Amino acid sequence: MVSIVIKHGWFHQILGKSAQNGGFVFIALLGDLGSELEIISYRRVGEDPMFPLSDYIEGQPPSILQRCEDLFGESVNAVWVRARIPAVFGSNILIGLSVPDYKYGLIEQMFIACELGSNGDWTAYPFICEDYNLRAGLRFYPDASLTEIYERIAKAFWELLLLEPKSVCAFRDGYLHYNDMDDEEWHNVVFKHGIFSIEIIDSPLF
Repeated sequence: MVSIVIKHGWFHQILGKSAQNGGFVFIALLGDLGSELEIISYRRVGEDPMFPLSDYIEGQPPSILQRCEDLFGESVNAVWVRARIPAVFGSNILIGLSVPDYKYGLIEQMFIACELGSNGDWTAYPFICEDYNLRAGLRFYPDASLTEIYERIAKAFWELLLLEPKSVCAFRDGYLHYNDMDDEEWHNVVFKHGIFSIEIIDSPLF
Protein backbone atom coordinates (compact mmCIF):
# COMPACT_ATOMS: atom_id res chain seq x y z
CA MET A 1 0.00 0.00 0.00
CA VAL A 2 1.32 3.43 -0.99
CA SER A 3 0.70 6.49 1.17
CA ILE A 4 1.13 10.20 0.55
CA VAL A 5 1.87 12.86 3.15
CA ILE A 6 0.83 16.45 2.41
CA LYS A 7 3.05 19.06 4.06
CA HIS A 8 1.34 22.28 5.19
CA GLY A 9 -1.67 22.32 2.89
CA TRP A 10 -4.90 20.71 1.80
CA PHE A 11 -6.93 20.27 -1.36
CA HIS A 12 -10.24 18.80 -2.47
CA GLN A 13 -10.01 18.72 -6.25
CA ILE A 14 -7.34 17.86 -8.81
CA LEU A 15 -7.32 20.06 -11.90
CA GLY A 16 -6.01 19.17 -15.34
CA LYS A 17 -3.14 16.74 -15.83
CA SER A 18 0.17 16.16 -14.10
CA ALA A 19 3.66 16.97 -15.37
CA GLN A 20 7.09 15.76 -14.27
CA ASN A 21 10.49 17.39 -13.99
CA GLY A 22 13.50 17.36 -11.70
CA GLY A 23 12.32 14.38 -9.67
CA PHE A 24 8.91 15.91 -8.87
CA VAL A 25 5.42 15.26 -10.17
CA PHE A 26 3.49 18.54 -10.36
CA ILE A 27 -0.30 18.63 -10.10
CA ALA A 28 -2.62 21.65 -10.23
CA LEU A 29 -5.18 21.73 -7.44
CA LEU A 30 -8.06 23.59 -5.86
CA GLY A 31 -7.10 24.15 -2.22
CA ASP A 32 -4.85 26.30 -0.09
CA LEU A 33 -1.77 26.37 2.11
CA GLY A 34 -1.98 25.70 5.84
CA SER A 35 -4.62 23.61 7.55
CA GLU A 36 -7.77 25.75 7.50
CA LEU A 37 -10.42 24.25 5.23
CA GLU A 38 -11.32 27.53 3.64
CA ILE A 39 -10.54 28.69 0.12
CA ILE A 40 -8.87 32.10 0.27
CA SER A 41 -9.07 33.11 -3.37
CA TYR A 42 -7.08 35.90 -4.94
CA ARG A 43 -5.70 37.45 -1.78
CA ARG A 44 -4.05 40.83 -2.09
CA VAL A 45 -0.29 40.34 -1.90
CA GLY A 46 1.69 43.44 -0.99
CA GLU A 47 5.19 42.16 -1.60
CA ASP A 48 7.15 40.48 -4.36
CA PRO A 49 6.59 36.70 -4.57
CA MET A 50 9.25 34.31 -3.27
CA PHE A 51 11.27 32.20 -5.71
CA PRO A 52 10.63 34.57 -8.65
CA LEU A 53 10.82 33.23 -12.17
CA SER A 54 13.40 35.90 -13.03
CA ASP A 55 15.94 34.15 -10.76
CA TYR A 56 15.69 30.94 -12.78
CA ILE A 57 16.17 32.27 -16.31
CA GLU A 58 19.72 31.59 -17.45
CA GLY A 59 21.23 33.77 -20.14
CA GLN A 60 18.98 35.61 -22.58
CA PRO A 61 15.23 35.28 -21.81
CA PRO A 62 13.17 33.50 -24.48
CA SER A 63 11.99 35.88 -27.19
CA ILE A 64 8.33 35.44 -26.24
CA LEU A 65 9.16 36.67 -22.73
CA GLN A 66 11.04 39.68 -24.04
CA ARG A 67 7.87 40.94 -25.74
CA CYS A 68 5.92 41.22 -22.46
CA GLU A 69 5.96 44.70 -20.95
CA ASP A 70 3.67 46.51 -18.52
CA LEU A 71 2.01 49.89 -19.04
CA PHE A 72 5.29 51.62 -18.17
CA GLY A 73 7.39 49.65 -20.63
CA GLU A 74 9.04 47.50 -17.95
CA SER A 75 9.65 43.81 -18.58
CA VAL A 76 7.18 41.43 -16.87
CA ASN A 77 6.72 37.67 -16.99
CA ALA A 78 3.38 36.79 -15.34
CA VAL A 79 1.54 37.15 -18.64
CA TRP A 80 3.69 34.42 -20.16
CA VAL A 81 3.28 32.21 -17.06
CA ARG A 82 -0.51 32.72 -17.23
CA ALA A 83 -0.43 31.53 -20.85
CA ARG A 84 2.07 28.73 -20.28
CA ILE A 85 0.44 26.92 -17.32
CA PRO A 86 -2.67 25.77 -19.25
CA ALA A 87 -0.42 24.54 -22.07
CA VAL A 88 1.42 22.29 -19.59
CA PHE A 89 -1.36 21.22 -17.23
CA GLY A 90 -4.46 21.44 -19.43
CA SER A 91 -6.78 24.27 -20.35
CA ASN A 92 -9.42 23.15 -17.84
CA ILE A 93 -7.48 24.15 -14.72
CA LEU A 94 -8.76 26.95 -12.48
CA ILE A 95 -7.05 29.92 -14.11
CA GLY A 96 -8.53 28.89 -17.44
CA LEU A 97 -12.10 29.31 -16.17
CA SER A 98 -14.18 32.39 -15.41
CA VAL A 99 -12.63 34.27 -12.52
CA PRO A 100 -14.02 36.76 -9.99
CA ASP A 101 -13.62 40.49 -10.44
CA TYR A 102 -11.96 41.07 -7.06
CA LYS A 103 -8.61 39.36 -7.60
CA TYR A 104 -5.41 41.36 -7.20
CA GLY A 105 -3.13 39.29 -9.39
CA LEU A 106 -3.23 37.70 -12.80
CA ILE A 107 -2.21 34.32 -11.33
CA GLU A 108 -3.19 32.57 -8.10
CA GLN A 109 -2.92 28.86 -8.82
CA MET A 110 -2.14 26.13 -6.30
CA PHE A 111 0.03 23.11 -7.09
CA ILE A 112 1.59 20.23 -5.23
CA ALA A 113 5.06 18.91 -5.96
CA CYS A 114 5.09 15.18 -5.21
CA GLU A 115 8.37 13.40 -4.44
CA LEU A 116 8.80 9.63 -4.11
CA GLY A 117 10.73 8.57 -1.00
CA SER A 118 13.12 5.64 -0.65
CA ASN A 119 10.42 3.72 1.25
CA GLY A 120 8.03 3.90 -1.70
CA ASP A 121 5.77 6.52 -0.14
CA TRP A 122 5.09 9.98 -1.54
CA THR A 123 5.41 13.39 0.06
CA ALA A 124 3.49 16.32 -1.43
CA TYR A 125 4.59 19.93 -0.96
CA PRO A 126 1.87 22.48 -1.77
CA PHE A 127 2.73 25.87 -3.21
CA ILE A 128 0.98 28.71 -5.01
CA CYS A 129 2.14 30.20 -8.28
CA GLU A 130 1.22 33.88 -8.07
CA ASP A 131 2.23 37.30 -9.26
CA TYR A 132 2.60 40.81 -7.98
CA ASN A 133 2.78 43.67 -10.49
CA LEU A 134 2.86 41.02 -13.24
CA ARG A 135 6.03 39.39 -11.91
CA ALA A 136 5.56 35.71 -11.15
CA GLY A 137 6.88 33.73 -8.20
CA LEU A 138 6.06 30.81 -5.92
CA ARG A 139 4.72 30.98 -2.37
CA PHE A 140 5.15 28.12 0.11
CA TYR A 141 3.99 27.70 3.66
CA PRO A 142 6.74 29.20 5.86
CA ASP A 143 8.89 26.36 7.20
CA ALA A 144 12.63 26.93 7.53
CA SER A 145 13.28 23.18 7.71
CA LEU A 146 11.97 22.78 4.15
CA THR A 147 13.93 25.62 2.52
CA GLU A 148 16.23 23.29 0.58
CA ILE A 149 13.27 21.29 -0.73
CA TYR A 150 11.41 24.49 -1.66
CA GLU A 151 14.44 25.63 -3.64
CA ARG A 152 14.57 22.33 -5.54
CA ILE A 153 10.84 22.52 -6.26
CA ALA A 154 11.09 26.08 -7.56
CA LYS A 155 13.99 25.16 -9.84
CA ALA A 156 12.18 22.10 -11.21
CA PHE A 157 8.88 23.97 -11.69
CA TRP A 158 10.33 26.95 -13.55
CA GLU A 159 12.55 24.67 -15.65
CA LEU A 160 9.43 22.71 -16.62
CA LEU A 161 7.68 25.84 -17.85
CA LEU A 162 10.79 27.06 -19.67
CA LEU A 163 11.30 23.77 -21.57
CA GLU A 164 8.94 24.88 -24.36
CA PRO A 165 8.46 28.63 -23.90
CA LYS A 166 6.54 29.12 -27.14
CA SER A 167 3.90 26.50 -26.28
CA VAL A 168 1.24 28.76 -24.75
CA CYS A 169 -2.54 29.20 -24.61
CA ALA A 170 -4.30 32.41 -25.56
CA PHE A 171 -6.34 34.06 -22.82
CA ARG A 172 -8.31 37.13 -21.79
CA ASP A 173 -8.15 37.92 -18.09
CA GLY A 174 -7.65 40.76 -15.65
CA TYR A 175 -6.99 41.89 -12.12
CA LEU A 176 -7.42 44.82 -9.77
CA HIS A 177 -4.47 47.16 -9.41
CA TYR A 178 -3.83 50.02 -6.99
CA ASN A 179 -2.62 53.11 -8.84
CA ASP A 180 -0.51 56.01 -7.53
CA MET A 181 -3.62 57.54 -5.95
CA ASP A 182 -4.26 54.27 -4.09
CA ASP A 183 -7.45 53.79 -6.09
CA GLU A 184 -8.46 50.45 -7.56
CA GLU A 185 -8.46 50.11 -11.32
CA TRP A 186 -9.10 47.05 -13.47
CA HIS A 187 -6.32 45.97 -15.82
CA ASN A 188 -7.68 43.95 -18.72
CA VAL A 189 -5.04 41.60 -20.14
CA VAL A 190 -5.12 39.84 -23.52
CA PHE A 191 -2.54 37.38 -24.84
CA LYS A 192 -3.09 36.07 -28.37
CA HIS A 193 -0.74 34.87 -31.12
CA GLY A 194 2.21 35.69 -28.89
CA ILE A 195 1.13 39.32 -28.60
CA PHE A 196 0.38 40.84 -25.22
CA SER A 197 -1.85 43.86 -24.62
CA ILE A 198 -3.09 45.52 -21.45
CA GLU A 199 -5.61 48.27 -20.90
CA ILE A 200 -7.19 50.04 -17.95
CA ILE A 201 -10.96 50.00 -17.81
CA ASP A 202 -13.38 51.62 -15.38
CA SER A 203 -14.96 48.42 -14.12
CA PRO A 204 -14.60 44.68 -14.67
CA LEU A 205 -16.60 43.26 -17.55
CA PHE A 206 -18.17 40.38 -15.59
